[in-house]
Amino acid sequence: MDFSTSEQAWIQIETFGFQHGVPSTLTGALLIDLRNAPLQDPANEPALAGRDGTEEVVIGHVMQSPRAFTLLSRTADQAQALLHHNAKLNLIVRVLVGDVEGRTRAVVVGDALGEILTARGIHTSVEHRGLTPPAAQK
Repeated sequence: MDFSTSEQAWIQIETFGFQHGVPSTLTGALLIDLRNAPLQDPANEPALAGRDGTEEVVIGHVMQSPRAFTLLSRTADQAQALLHHNAKLNLIVRVLVGDVEGRTRAVVVGDALGEILTARGIHTSVEHRGLTPPAAQK
């Protein structure tokens, strides 16, 4: 959608893995680095090996972290504040959410952040780069 003709500002959330590189951006973006965040890492749980952040068991594992909801609320507040600034310039807000591989914590946080912002009445899209195998991204 062409943001310049939209009556409603947009926030685009993109999840990724730092090991694959940070997505390029021509304008400012809010970068959320989850590599050392206070979230339980499914990679440290053998029973969750090979699973991704779209699966309920992984979502539950990450979201039971004591500070998960605080992190999400603060990040949503930051994105919303940036939205008010960018809207004056007719620019979208990009929120880049990364973990090591971009398959677990980043996906859980990206989806939850999208739900929070949508509930606040902000049209939001979410794209997961780390869920597509690198060979398929070419």
